Amino acid sequence: MRRLFSMSVVLLAVVALTLVGVVEFISVKDAHAAGLTCTPTGFYRDGMNLTAAVINPTGTYNAVLNASGCNIGVYYGPGATGKVLRSEIYGANYFGIVNNGGSVVISNSFIHDIGEVPFNGSQHGVGIYFAYGATSSGHIMHNHISRYQKGGIVVNGTSSLVKIESNTVTGLGPVNFIAQNGIEVGYGAQANVFNNTVTGNSYTGMNFASSGGILLFGGSCYGGNLTTNVHVSNNNVVGNDVGVWLSDLVVDPNNANNCLAPSTSTNVQIYKNTITNDAVNNVSGYIFNGAPAGYQAGISDAGNHDKIISNSICGVGYTPPASNPPILLNIDITYAFNVLVKGNTSCGSGAAVNGASTALIHGAQQMLIARASVVK
Repeated sequence: MRRLFSMSVVLLAVVALTLVGVVEFISVKDAHAAGLTCTPTGFYRDGMNLTAAVINPTGTYNAVLNASGCNIGVYYGPGATGKVLRSEIYGANYFGIVNNGGSVVISNSFIHDIGEVPFNGSQHGVGIYFAYGATSSGHIMHNHISRYQKGGIVVNGTSSLVKIESNTVTGLGPVNFIAQNGIEVGYGAQANVFNNTVTGNSYTGMNFASSGGILLFGGSCYGGNLTTNVHVSNNNVVGNDVGVWLSDLVVDPNNANNCLAPSTSTNVQIYKNTITNDAVNNVSGYIFNGAPAGYQAGISDAGNHDKIISNSICGVGYTPPASNPPILLNIDITYAFNVLVKGNTSCGSGAAVNGASTALIHGAQQMLIARASVVK
């Protein structure tokens, strides 16, 4: 049995925001709407030279930016440095902010409505993106990111440690047209993910996928480096198909069509997170007896020497049912090697929560794993 993963207004003075986790006022220096120029960036996706409303702004960028008609709101290219502070960015269809090899701090900003109009199943529409294949660096802190098509924050293959701290990332809730992910860290990126609130990434369609709240991934099955030594701590993760999801996968040496957990240490540490889900929404993230079935887990680990410690996990969405499907687990360690699971509890009762394996459901472990659907 296989588990399949998938994985807008011009303001003239001061804008008041009432969103939790975002500084209450945005001082507007530069607002855009009518007459916006979308300039090619030289950054390609889907065979297109993506355009941006703002390219390599100097110093601190502080604005309300309606990027409708452009692919990107604010773009930083190789070698650029800057800060996005107390800004509101919306309307672009591919990315809100892109850091493609620069050094950028993004803080206290509101990024929303990034994707097609209306939203659809195309695998783009990301609030903040640190680009794959670039030596990007910086930090992402105290932002509110919502109404994205595919992902809230994506950090791929960075050159130095990125702090993803105290952000509020809010998905669309249960949707049937795309498997969203809240925060992604992949392709060997160095990051710490802590004190974030990630909510409402849930897929109800039949395309063999589950959504992730916080997703870490890498390895040769993804065409990149393993993602190792990442710390995920003190996050509040609510209403996601998979709360915290580790997917470090390498190509099976005996079958190039298979993916396996790596034989080398990944040493990801997941600790002191509160992970809840009060609903069973997913219907296709697992193949059960040849047919699609729902898959949800508080924590899912495919890695080696990872540590899952002192997390609180609860809700009917992660409570194993009397019979299967759906497949619901507090902690899924089916594909983990040498994992340490210690001190995890149910956030309702305080009862101990231990790691479980889908092998217990079927009586035999199937080491065939499909890759997550991620943003590269």
